[in-house]
Amino acid sequence: MRWDAEKYDSAKSPQTDAGRELIEMASVKAGDSILDIGCGTGRLTCELARLAHKGTVVGIDPSQEMFNKARKATSSTDNIALLNIAAQEMKFKNDFDLVYSNSAFQWIKEQADAIARSYKALKPDGRIAVQLPAKDFCWAMMDNIRSAISALGLESKYKKMESPWRFPLKEEMEGFLKDAGFGKVDTFYKEYVLLFESINDVLDWGVSAGLRPFLAPLNENKQERFKYAFAMEFENYRTEKGIELGFKRLFAFGEK
Repeated sequence: MRWDAEKYDSAKSPQTDAGRELIEMASVKAGDSILDIGCGTGRLTCELARLAHKGTVVGIDPSQEMFNKARKATSSTDNIALLNIAAQEMKFKNDFDLVYSNSAFQWIKEQADAIARSYKALKPDGRIAVQLPAKDFCWAMMDNIRSAISALGLESKYKKMESPWRFPLKEEMEGFLKDAGFGKVDTFYKEYVLLFESINDVLDWGVSAGLRPFLAPLNENKQERFKYAFAMEFENYRTEKGIELGFKRLFAFGEK
């Protein structure tokens, strides 16, 4: 699946706000060496590097489009290195003080393996901080995807489509961390409200990430019809403040 890195960066991105919250929770130190799993366009990688200004940050991402964007975004930051690899390809050993991953683990099907590799990548006393959408993270989004599929008569197109994501339960993520060897494990959910001013803002958010796997099998004309059918359903969530959507995220922490 190809990513539109420009769209991802320009869309209103609540995942970035959650990522900054995760950075704060991770208590980044000036001398930390950090591994950023799923660094995307590099926006938060740069923020990690500014905090760890006496240390280093290595960002990894399997998407060539995201990698290219991140390379430009981080070009003026001396303590950042980037690798165009997936988490399942990591072979680091005792290299980092912190493994950080924001809104990326949902795209990794082999999550237990990625957590185990993260453990190996950490120095003794290293720590991990992960955030991703929770299971059933946004009922409105998934309902509207199903409504768009039905409205356009595309049920057969997606009948055999596997979910592009894996959303572990809190207890599953806790198990992955403990099985890898992490101690002082803490996993919990946080509820958010996403607020959008217009249908176009919602659509930009959807197209930038979650909607992409459902658009990929369609030709350009059907993609536009799908996006319209998907977006218009969000008028049902309009309040005096704008279009409001509930969103649940999973946070996970551990120490080596």
